Amino acid sequence: MAGASVNRVVSPGPLHCLKVILEKEGPRSLFRGLGPNLVGVALSRAIYFAAYSNAKEKLNGMFDPNSTQVHMISAAVAGIYYTFLPRKE
Repeated sequence: MAGASVNRVVSPGPLHCLKVILEKEGPRSLFRGLGPNLVGVALSRAIYFAAYSNAKEKLNGMFDPNSTQVHMISAAVAGIYYTFLPRKE
C-alpha cells in the first residue's frame, strides 16, 4: 500500500453555499420560516422576563435592592421556571 493516493472530497465553504442559494432560490429563501420562529422566541422571552421580574420584585424585599444576589437568584428562578413550564409539543 505504499504510495497509495487518497481522493478527498473538498466541501465548498459557507460563502459558496450562500452564493448558490442566492442564485438558485433568491434572497427571500434565506428568510423562509423566520416568522414562526420569531413568534416562538418572542413568547418564550416574554415568559422568561415576566418570571425574572416577579422574582426580582420579591427578592428586593429580602436582600439589598438591585444587588448582584438579587439579579443572580432572579435569573436562576426564571430559568428554572421556564425549564419546567408545561408546554404543548
